[in-house]
Amino acid sequence: MKTSHLYILIIACTLSMVSCSGEDIFSTATTIKVVNLIKGEDDIIIKIGDTPINYTTTEAKVAFEGYRNVSILEGVNKKIKIVKKSDTISPIYSEILNLKDIHSLYVFGNKNESDAFLIEDQLKQYTDSIVGVRFINVSKLAGPIAVNIVGGSTVITGLDQESATDFIEFPATAADGSYTFEFKDTSGNLLNTVTLDPLENRNIAAKKNLTFAIYDFQINDFVTFQRIFRVNSY
Repeated sequence: MKTSHLYILIIACTLSMVSCSGEDIFSTATTIKVVNLIKGEDDIIIKIGDTPINYTTTEAKVAFEGYRNVSILEGVNKKIKIVKKSDTISPIYSEILNLKDIHSLYVFGNKNESDAFLIEDQLKQYTDSIVGVRFINVSKLAGPIAVNIVGGSTVITGLDQESATDFIEFPATAADGSYTFEFKDTSGNLLNTVTLDPLENRNIAAKKNLTFAIYDFQINDFVTFQRIFRVNSY
């Protein structure tokens, strides 16, 4: 009898703990892909919540032209802070987020002036040989951009700074071959190009989603050009 009472007491205590911490137990996680496009900044550091981190040993670092997935609880307020490795006092980005579904956070600019762009990743699922390509403009200098396929049609026009397209579908079979995208400003000047072969052995993109982001690549105080960076959105 005493044993039965003990079991009941243990169950009651367990239910009480579950009830008190139900937010953590029953909430699902959502993912944020943090992309570092700050020229001249080798690492940025991601800080989640108010727990202090050791900046010298943390693995929450993102190298330049790199990206890392981090998870937070879905539908729960959570503070996200991003700092430069060279300046951990002044944040590049500091917001309390309450998110559902998958998002990407692009941080861009240079060591002296940086910004951030948060976007929901509305990923598509493909059963046929299709690749989904999204275009993002985080260039402060290019202005609105257009993208067309060399030898083909215009894909988009008037893509403003800190804006993005949906994932646009392109056939991804051997017969279709590769695509070379041209990025141009409103005057028709060529900013840069990038080639996508959906069936490339080292980085197959067929039946997947990916992003091409155009950003400012500063060489020195006098020379800056626009560069294209690919992010695998899967």
